[in-house]
Amino acid sequence: MKKIFFSIITFIAFALFVSPAFASYELEQGPDSYPDLPVDHWAYEAVTFLTDKKVVVGYPDGLYRPDQKVTRGEFSTMVIKALGLYEKDTPEIFDYKDTQNHWANRNIQVASYYGLVKGYPGGYFYPNRDVTRLEALTIILNALSPENINTEQAKHFVSIYKDYSEIPNWALISTGQAQMLGLVYNTPGHETTLEPMRPATRGELARFIFNMMEAVKTIPSEKIKQEQPKPIEPKKADGYILDNVYYDEEYAVIPKGTILPLTINKCLNAKKVQEGEAFIARTPFNFVTREKYLLIPVGVQIDGKVHKVKRPLRFVKNGYMALTTSNILDDKGNPDMKIVAALGERNADMRIIRNDPYLTRTRYNVIHGQNMYIHKGQRVDFVLLEPLRIKIFKEENTDI
Repeated sequence: MKKIFFSIITFIAFALFVSPAFASYELEQGPDSYPDLPVDHWAYEAVTFLTDKKVVVGYPDGLYRPDQKVTRGEFSTMVIKALGLYEKDTPEIFDYKDTQNHWANRNIQVASYYGLVKGYPGGYFYPNRDVTRLEALTIILNALSPENINTEQAKHFVSIYKDYSEIPNWALISTGQAQMLGLVYNTPGHETTLEPMRPATRGELARFIFNMMEAVKTIPSEKIKQEQPKPIEPKKADGYILDNVYYDEEYAVIPKGTILPLTINKCLNAKKVQEGEAFIARTPFNFVTREKYLLIPVGVQIDGKVHKVKRPLRFVKNGYMALTTSNILDDKGNPDMKIVAALGERNADMRIIRNDPYLTRTRYNVIHGQNMYIHKGQRVDFVLLEPLRIKIFKEENTDI
């Protein structure tokens, strides 16, 4: 099971900052893996992604050769790798006359079993024949469950191409569906032609597969759906509801600015406390979504420190105390989240002090020299400075 993780960056309370984007995609081998595929190449993104997923590989000389043709056997292998089916054991029930001794026989059998590829009349598969763009689109469409369309609707989708009349009648609807789903990719300079019968290149097929992998997340075929990992319903609990939580695929995201009330283990007095002084905060209850999905359980220990102190003066309301956490632990005991609270500034004071008449009075009476302090065991509102992403939708397995 993948580790749950929270990602956050902390700055001083209420300071200006720029929010970092969520983690961007990076190729483990590095961008220089393929000298013939610069970053501005139209296939770079797809090939980079598929290389990292071990769906495609380069040649021994280090090149990718995006303009090279691909055989039907090679493409069958690429597709089952992309769908996580490469290690699947399936019965060899397809008796193709020309694949028994072929290196891709097992891969072709797997692709056939899941309904991705088909043979030709007479019992032949032709594994060494170049796969055409039309064949490739049909194969990746077989991994999906597209909306049904009729012939007229299909013609509407493909009529943007000057050569759509070259599409065989048997493939018209499937090609229209592929165009409707955005699976088709046309290389620069060829945007107005489909070229359905032309052999597809390694670069084009990478784009086709890349598009398929996005679509299969939401509309997989029945057989592919059975092989996808089943999401486990997140654990539910009663607790403090965070109404502003939203979902990003398998993650629940607590937005920046969310208030999280925590309890403090010691008294912190603005007149005496030292910057850098440590304290421990705890979650006084479960933090849950509106659906009662558990986000952060009760009793989680959060190590923190006094980040900044400004002593209150007798005649000037200028006392200030900022607390920052150094971590919050995930379910594996790893430190992940950083949050901030402040005390003393008017805006912060109004936000974080609740249900405590002493501190409330301090807000108004500090000019008379009252101490500013947080009681031991008191709840203090901490402000989340960056979105907190929590993986709550886990999977039963990771085969695909």
